[in-house]
Amino acid sequence: MKEQGLDIARELLRERYFTNLKQSDDLFVGIELELPIVHLTGDAVDFSVVVALFDEMVEKLPLSIEKTDDNGQAIQLISDDTDDRILFEVGYNTLEFAFDKADKIGQVEMRFLTYLAVIQPFLKERHHLLTGLGVNPFWDKNDNRPVASPRYEMLLAYLKLGAAREDVRVSQANYCAFIQGSRVQLEVTADNLIATLNAFNAIEPVKAWLFANSYLWNGQLETLISRDVFWEGSIHGVFPENVGVFPEAFADEAAFLDYLMKTALFTRTSDQDTYYFEPIQAVDYFNHDEIPAFDLAGNDLVLTPSPYDFNAHRSYQYQNLTARGTVECRSSCAQPMSASFSVAAFHLGLMQALPVFEALITNHAFYEDYGRDYPELRRRFSAINLSPEEVEDAAKLAQDLLDLAAIGLDKRGFGERKYLAPLYQRIETKENPATKALRLLKAGKTLSEISEIFADGKDI
Repeated sequence: MKEQGLDIARELLRERYFTNLKQSDDLFVGIELELPIVHLTGDAVDFSVVVALFDEMVEKLPLSIEKTDDNGQAIQLISDDTDDRILFEVGYNTLEFAFDKADKIGQVEMRFLTYLAVIQPFLKERHHLLTGLGVNPFWDKNDNRPVASPRYEMLLAYLKLGAAREDVRVSQANYCAFIQGSRVQLEVTADNLIATLNAFNAIEPVKAWLFANSYLWNGQLETLISRDVFWEGSIHGVFPENVGVFPEAFADEAAFLDYLMKTALFTRTSDQDTYYFEPIQAVDYFNHDEIPAFDLAGNDLVLTPSPYDFNAHRSYQYQNLTARGTVECRSSCAQPMSASFSVAAFHLGLMQALPVFEALITNHAFYEDYGRDYPELRRRFSAINLSPEEVEDAAKLAQDLLDLAAIGLDKRGFGERKYLAPLYQRIETKENPATKALRLLKAGKTLSEISEIFADGKDI
């Protein structure tokens, strides 16, 4: 029976993640931008302002209400012309822009600027602002309650289960409500899936240096990427396979599926109910006759494992195969507004040149000097105080990757190389957004002033 349960779990994961892989080599891109709303007085975000913002967007933009919360307030809008969505992400202090897949980054940028032309003036008139930081600078003052909807209420209730566990190191169980990322989804095929996962995983150390932008203001974390600490140190990271960087390359699809079998299930959802429970690895799921669980009211109940539960399976690796047949690169912090599309351009350009990309990282001197313990290197290069030699070495690999990404973007023929300009500037100045923000803070700038700088249109 145990072996049968193992086979069922493996087949369910295979069906969920491998059946939607594309057959075509056409390269589209999906872009998701999460950006914090800040109250420029330094106080908590005024929820009446963000509620009114959604009304303003519906009135002035071709957007319609797609979802409301339990109080009837709009929490997700959809474009009347595309599949773009604008929503509150986890809490009411973060806006997410989930753009319809596109074949040109410029198409997405034009729509983003159209949205911002309504959003920013409305917020500024009320002493609020949407800015380009990977942690809300007033996270410790904001009301970080979840959006009043089952999915987000379940997520934060689940994270709070970690408070009673010795293997959970993160005390801020509501961190998902105040961290922001810049995510890219790349369409892959069965032929290039493993190469894509391996290649982008191998450059997580240099991405840590290049895109760092989530220093925890007024916190106790000695890192420029607190998002990593939160994901890996929370209940999501109880099983290390569930989050973060892959420790080594995968030989083939079967090896990757073996890895997925060690990821966790923690929720069951239906149209009527949402439940959550302590994380259970997929490989072990059907060995449980009963699963102690909770509903959203906190009531205890007992569930019987069901194949249906795999419909809610989701892991959080930094290179994540989605049920849509895409690889989601999710490790990058939200970027300054002027560099909003630098993350997408970087990944898209490298994906366009995947065989050359693979060759570059196979033979690069960076790995001869530092080895290939990818999780350790990710932590090392997100440190606040790197040595001059470490910065030079990270910048050299970043330069080579950017040059290759630029070639890939030029090959696409859409003029997308320009989105790499802020990244080249970082190599020249040896300063990423997080180190720049800390320099500004040391020079006497307030967090509100830094927020305004990072919302500006100038390159950072």
